[in-house]
Amino acid sequence: MNQDPEQRGLPEKADAFPLPIGPFLPHAPPMLCLDSLLRASESAAEAEVVLGPGHILLHEGLLCGAGYAELAAQTAGAMKGYAESRAKGDTGGSQTSPGLGFLAAVQDFSVMGEARAGDTLRIRVGLRAEAAGVRLLEAEIYRVRDDAPSEILACGKLKVVVPEDIPGIPAG
Repeated sequence: MNQDPEQRGLPEKADAFPLPIGPFLPHAPPMLCLDSLLRASESAAEAEVVLGPGHILLHEGLLCGAGYAELAAQTAGAMKGYAESRAKGDTGGSQTSPGLGFLAAVQDFSVMGEARAGDTLRIRVGLRAEAAGVRLLEAEIYRVRDDAPSEILACGKLKVVVPEDIPGIPAG
């Protein structure tokens, strides 16, 4: 996924971005783990979170191991929620009730660095395949700093099941 945004399916940063992430996800605090949606399309998204003290995914000041996959899964959910909002003509997310999706599997997920309280993380996901309500996504999680280059902390694949996209399952 280390490509230019357009090659990953992400639009160039538009005037509307960043957007608060809440309207694009069915989560509520404290399980709403991201802060903002930086860019999104139907096939890719980039989100951001500042790991403030007390963030639900921190344990003794460090992001817990499963937290990396959760941040990626929520970014994937926000990508879907944004696409649904856009299809309804509401890119602000205010009129959309996001659909549900479920993290079904985490594959080949590597954690190469530790995220700590106070870190700003960027999470990128890209859709690689989709069939019968199951989406295969690739994810990367970076620490960003003003005074240093971005540092990749984790990457891997996710399988997400979206019930409304499964033939024979009624939406809603």
